[in-house]
Amino acid sequence: MRRVVPLTLGLVSVLSGCSTPASWVQTVTSAIPSNSGTPNSVASFGKYEFVSVQGTGQIFTYNVSGVSPTLAVPAYTTPCKDPSGMVIATIAGNSVMAVACFDTGSLLTLAIHSDGSLTPLGSVSGLPTPYPGIALDGTDVFLPLFGHNLVENGAVARVSIASPAAPAITGIAALSNPAPGEFANPGFLTVAGGYVFVAAGSEDAPQSTSSTIQVVNESTMALVGTPFVVAHSPQQIAIQGNVAYVTLFDTPQLVSVDISNPASLHSLQTLSLASPSATCHALPVLVRNNIAYVGCYVEGTVEEFDISTPTAMWLTHSISAIDSPQRMNVIGSDLLVASSRSGGRLYQIAMPPP
Repeated sequence: MRRVVPLTLGLVSVLSGCSTPASWVQTVTSAIPSNSGTPNSVASFGKYEFVSVQGTGQIFTYNVSGVSPTLAVPAYTTPCKDPSGMVIATIAGNSVMAVACFDTGSLLTLAIHSDGSLTPLGSVSGLPTPYPGIALDGTDVFLPLFGHNLVENGAVARVSIASPAAPAITGIAALSNPAPGEFANPGFLTVAGGYVFVAAGSEDAPQSTSSTIQVVNESTMALVGTPFVVAHSPQQIAIQGNVAYVTLFDTPQLVSVDISNPASLHSLQTLSLASPSATCHALPVLVRNNIAYVGCYVEGTVEEFDISTPTAMWLTHSISAIDSPQRMNVIGSDLLVASSRSGGRLYQIAMPPP
């Protein structure tokens, strides 16, 4: 195993704004989990951050209570090659991680110990093409199942981990065709208010009408309303209150959507992320304290948007030298970003005080 040496990228410009102390300076540090594997997803618990690495089948545990991420224990090797999305629950006083395995079509459950180490509990198979954008509500894990273009729509699976040693599939909801002859391929979902909000891209023509946001009732696993059409290639969704924020890679855009009536979504603002001087091919998005953090995958930046007025979002700050940002998480006052390059980094970015 390669010894992890945190790399300090240096100081980034001071954030402006009346809520940020003038003396506060933003810092960015990073560590490399694996020379050969590709970081995919990040999850946090207490002072620990977990990074799944595809190709090597490992999950790395970092202590991020300091200035930079520090490897806490030896990496845990999963029984699959491509672990991806991770969620963490507390069940009967025990800390349990659920991990989607893309290559084996399964969901693993792992015990999290006080030192951050992981040990196996159980698994369930029968989840074809589970994409990393999974979510947790209570003891239910929801997974996007990608589907097959021109053959069948993807779906949303619900897996109960109430008995961590025996996770069980308790429901599957097939998504709807955006239009005749078009197929929905979900890659990311999130949960709020008893509903699952799903970003479903599609390569079917015309691409302008084949990508959607779809909604599933958590308890009944039934589709709600009709597919909400968005521009091509929706990526990730973050929700704050009654508003969902959706990143669009190809357009590129950041879209705010009113979800107060899950059966009838409507757009609030479509913010273009392309300009003659700078473009953001948006992939991950995370919302905190009326700020949306958006990872610009091609450009290698994280951009911060003021979303205090969802109909008038605007760019406030940009953090450079964040290579290929793919997944984000927050722990304490830090933003954690996984780079999806082979040998990519885990970045730890200080966020402004609330």
